Amino acid sequence: MNSKYLVLLCLFLIQGCDDESSENENKYTFNLIQKNKDIWLASGIKSYTFTYFSSPNDCPTADPYPPVEITVINGSIDSIYVVEFDVFQEVENSHYLTMDQIFENMLENGNSIQGVPSFDETLGYPVSYSIDLSSAECDGKSVNISSFI
Repeated sequence: MNSKYLVLLCLFLIQGCDDESSENENKYTFNLIQKNKDIWLASGIKSYTFTYFSSPNDCPTADPYPPVEITVINGSIDSIYVVEFDVFQEVENSHYLTMDQIFENMLENGNSIQGVPSFDETLGYPVSYSIDLSSAECDGKSVNISSFI
């Protein structure tokens, strides 16, 4: 009888360790994002251009979106250029974000970030990260940001 309780206690403790480990990873990720957001904000950059590429990371039948060149002027998206198709997208109905908004999105979805996001060493902006909102298919994405000017 005592051995059954001992086994249950061990299982309970192991489960608690997993939760604590996960919580520590979430804190580390949150702190990493916040640290780099602070670096980004300290740079004071409000006008810039970057290439944004995202692909569904948990949807086997979906194709990646084509890369877009996003131009931000005074903190607002000015244009979205789809390089592959040589066409500009309408800014008002787009789902694309400025760097400030990307950081906010990362912080809001910190528990859903997979792995460790990477950031530019000088300006702090995100270079790559992956988000998976749940165990369901087609609710995750991998993001790469490059060609920052």
